[in-house]
Amino acid sequence: MTKLLKDELNLKLLLLLCAGEGVSINVSALSQQFNKHRNTVNERIKQLFKHKIIDRPLYPLTWLFKEYPLLVISKDKFYRDEATRNFIESDPNIFAAFFFQEELYNTLTIQFHEDLFSYETWCDKILEEEKIIKEEDRHPPDALLFSTKRILKYDPSAPFRIINLGFKKGTIKKIGDHELDSLSLRILRMALNGKAIRTNENFLARALDVNRNTIIRRIQTLMKEGIISNPLSRFPRVMVPPDFMLIFSLFEIRKNCEIVERFIRNDPHVPLLIKANVGRYNYFVASTFKTIENHLEWQENYNQRFQACIDGIKNTYLSPAMTFSIRQNFVSLELLKRKIALLQGEH
Repeated sequence: MTKLLKDELNLKLLLLLCAGEGVSINVSALSQQFNKHRNTVNERIKQLFKHKIIDRPLYPLTWLFKEYPLLVISKDKFYRDEATRNFIESDPNIFAAFFFQEELYNTLTIQFHEDLFSYETWCDKILEEEKIIKEEDRHPPDALLFSTKRILKYDPSAPFRIINLGFKKGTIKKIGDHELDSLSLRILRMALNGKAIRTNENFLARALDVNRNTIIRRIQTLMKEGIISNPLSRFPRVMVPPDFMLIFSLFEIRKNCEIVERFIRNDPHVPLLIKANVGRYNYFVASTFKTIENHLEWQENYNQRFQACIDGIKNTYLSPAMTFSIRQNFVSLELLKRKIALLQGEH
């Protein structure tokens, strides 16, 4: 573990930054850039937050992928009760959960773990403590295991290009119940790409009782070392705009993998691409679309364009209504809290 993450001040600073404390959209900068009155810009920003188009900005903990290099997407059979709800909402390894029905499975979760041992130990602990299901009612999970080191593309802002193009064509006029206009879209693009985001170093310095210059230097170092990346806003469902579906697909690409891979990397419908080894499938693709029909049309275009390359595709559809919980920074914050507690326990 890097020495930076054995420093208590760094950890406490990261806890604030990754929670979005002292981080905000720079209204003045946007006002100047777009040549609009500050109040006009501020009102558009308020509407984007009010209608839950984006979350407030924060610093992503990019180190999470190194600390937890095992990504698990698991289909499970759990009880549908309050104990399950409390478990999913409080477990420090669960990034997202969906209501899901396929054969005996009724829940799909996205988890981060240190390694295979820690994941299997986590599974055993659920049964031992009977947190969410008893041994006699257990059904083995159908889990996909991926290495975060094999992520080829992770760009949660990519679907903005779909919205922007749809707005220009007149096919997308609203997100959720929020009417779009050109200024809202320009602000949305800037926020999602981490432009015009302001960090209040004075606030952070007061919160941690240190000098402002200390805060500035430490943030610069943490970013330089890849612990955090530039602050930005994300969609509340991280990779998926409101009202859009999330589709998990396993691709079997047998020929010209590099060509197909490059095409998928540039596709705005795909915020996440992972090189995989799941049975016959060698790529995992997370994509987002307004409807199943849109996705099927997109998939057929791929099949036609690369008919000599793609041998098989297996899809899992997750609609907005199926979303139980997605908390983009919860796993990161719990990891930082654990590190602080361990460090304090050593003193």
